[in-house]
Amino acid sequence: MSPRTKEQNEQIREARIRQIRRAAADVYLARGLAFEIKDVAAQAEVGYGTVYHYYSNKFLLLRDLLEQAASAARELTDKTMAEALPARERLRLLSVRLLGLWSEERSVFILYKMASEKFHQLPEGSARALAVLFDDELYRPVADAMRECVGSEAAEETANMLIGSLVGCAGLWLYRSRSDLDAERMADLLFEGIRS
Repeated sequence: MSPRTKEQNEQIREARIRQIRRAAADVYLARGLAFEIKDVAAQAEVGYGTVYHYYSNKFLLLRDLLEQAASAARELTDKTMAEALPARERLRLLSVRLLGLWSEERSVFILYKMASEKFHQLPEGSARALAVLFDDELYRPVADAMRECVGSEAAEETANMLIGSLVGCAGLWLYRSRSDLDAERMADLLFEGIRS
């Protein structure tokens, strides 16, 4: 057998990090911030030291998990907000797509849930940086599109209600490990209450 190439080693490293982040999201949903690195290692089916090799503590792991989640959410938000649709339809489509993404990538749901709680569970520096990132790149596009739907006065209040409702509804499914979340129906119900 020949030794692995640098590229092969990098692919293995990236796959292991994805595996650890996915396990961390599952463990966080089950235990909240009370989880420990050993819980993540058990969920990922890797050695305790393997997780520590990549993350020296759970807060660094959570920060990486949330930054990657923000990247996925930003890509989805940018793509959806660029659609040639009226603002209300873009917001409904974003809602459906977010619910679908949250069902597949629990870390993105955790990002939105923690944002709704001002990232208060994280160390202050991480909390502040993630709050700014969330507000600028994920919340602001929703509020701007909502402004087109309901006007300036009610835009932020309605954006808050939309995001909060999505987080609450999805949480009921995800915390119970259900996979039958009907994103279309949930979005339709929410948007029946959002009128121009």
